[in-house]
Amino acid sequence: MEKLEFQRDEVWHVQYLRGLVTFMVGHSGAGKSTALEALLYALGLTTATIMPEVAACHQVRLTFRVAGTRWQATRSSSNPRARVSLKNLDDEDEIEHSLPVKSTKAGEVSAGAFVQGLLGLPAASRGATRLTLDSYYNTVLALRQNTIADAFLGGGKDEERILVLEAILGLWDTALAGLEKNASEADSRFKRAKAELTAYKKVLAKGGISDPDRVRSAFEQKQREHAGAYETWQKADAARKAAMGEHGRLVALHKAADCDRRKAGKLASAAQSKLKDAAAEHGRAEGALGESLNPPAADCTCCGQPLPEREPGLCRQCGQPCPDGATGHRDRKIATARAKVERLRLKLRNLEDSLTAAITAADRAEDVAAAALKARDLFDQDQLQPALIAAQQAEKLAHGLSRETARLKEWLDSSDYLVKQQIVIDAAKAQMEKAQGVRDAALAAHEARRKEIIGHWTELFLVRLQQINPDVETAYIDPRTFTTRVKVRNEPEKVFADCSVVGSPKVVTNVALLLSLRDLGRLDPGVRIPPLLIIDSPLADLGAVDRATGERLIGALIDVATDTSSDGYACQVIAATNDPLPRPYPAVREISVSTTKRFFDHAPRSTA
Repeated sequence: MEKLEFQRDEVWHVQYLRGLVTFMVGHSGAGKSTALEALLYALGLTTATIMPEVAACHQVRLTFRVAGTRWQATRSSSNPRARVSLKNLDDEDEIEHSLPVKSTKAGEVSAGAFVQGLLGLPAASRGATRLTLDSYYNTVLALRQNTIADAFLGGGKDEERILVLEAILGLWDTALAGLEKNASEADSRFKRAKAELTAYKKVLAKGGISDPDRVRSAFEQKQREHAGAYETWQKADAARKAAMGEHGRLVALHKAADCDRRKAGKLASAAQSKLKDAAAEHGRAEGALGESLNPPAADCTCCGQPLPEREPGLCRQCGQPCPDGATGHRDRKIATARAKVERLRLKLRNLEDSLTAAITAADRAEDVAAAALKARDLFDQDQLQPALIAAQQAEKLAHGLSRETARLKEWLDSSDYLVKQQIVIDAAKAQMEKAQGVRDAALAAHEARRKEIIGHWTELFLVRLQQINPDVETAYIDPRTFTTRVKVRNEPEKVFADCSVVGSPKVVTNVALLLSLRDLGRLDPGVRIPPLLIIDSPLADLGAVDRATGERLIGALIDVATDTSSDGYACQVIAATNDPLPRPYPAVREISVSTTKRFFDHAPRSTA
């Protein structure tokens, strides 16, 4: 990795990662882990954490080199689902690859799969476990802060970890898997041929096929039975289809009747509401008419005393002459009230008739819907279900007789069945033994290779452990699960899970195992481990619990980085630590981060 660039507010900033060993130094919360996760995020990983500082960037761009070729990976931080752009900086003629983070179409290559191919990491699979770039990063390329001190090589699933290490060590062999499959299939063919011969002999022992005539007779009988059963099945299936059609019709009738029932109920409710309103209005009109027919006593409206008699034409209340026509006002008012009462009475009678008709229609619709539901349920119970059961039973019987007829036909066609079947068995056995022999030979060679490479790795593992902790006496790597056992002076031998966190023995084991894996890669061309190691906080105890162990661990990281491989490229180590390094190291570049000098906020502008 050469440099990490990121775009903020239309401006590109850069942090350089020059050198074989880079330490990001700063107190907890200064942003070291954020910077390391940004390196992984740019390559299209799905398990990289999107921290706020990274999400605030419009784009993140990583420049890196693989086998001498420089590449550039650009990914949007504001949109995690955005595509990743991968560009070959050394070949202007090669097109820029715009790849999705996750493949959504068959045959589509994801960004992680493209980078995985660049690194030469196999896309191995076993059962439901399939290796991706994330699998390799989370196991052998990076140790994260939240797992380095308590989880074995990242703490992922055991099946994935084992498959990753097998792929890295060259122990995942697709050819061997094919030989295993061939041997298994040959064994299955041999067993099937033997089973068929055994079944034939059982029938033969019972006298069922003592001569060809009896076999022919049995075959013809089974043919007749099968023909009859097939005809019965076809009739039953036709009856089933007819019953399903009729059942569908009854369902449709019930739905229509139920819809009519709901409509009629709504109409009856509306008619009842209208009748209630009309009755109230009629009552108010009758009350007004009653008041007009029975006026209050002719007393003075001011003092309440009886009014005196007046001359004709004078008002009894005020004594003034009444206007022309005023004497008939009360009669007209009474006549108007009576007309209104009569009109409302007729309206009320019409609404009563409408309500009666609506209720009758609703009751009739209710009866029709209930009858339709009952007809549907009765047909389902009495016709459809028996037709379904009869069709299923007839189909089962027909298929069973078909198999029996086919077997009798096979025996009838082979009058010398025993001889021919024995030839088939002998051929299947020969194929099985040959496939098993080839598989066993390949498996023996594979096991010898596994034993040799794990033995060599164990030796290198012990050397790295003792380099960091001289008190380590012995070490062991399990050739199947790749788990470890370590013996420290004056302590019992312990597996990884039993080691104490105090003094960072688990950190030492994880780091030593990955360093020794890179040592093995330099010596064995069959081991394909990319020359990159990212470690978040391997020196958590430096200056607090065991300063000497921490300093020796720094020396081991520098050692693995500066010991160049045969192709001229060393292993790049990028690490983070809370404490400053105890002294300057010529091969180490420190990037200090703090609240006043943050990795993202205070990075210089990029001139590229």
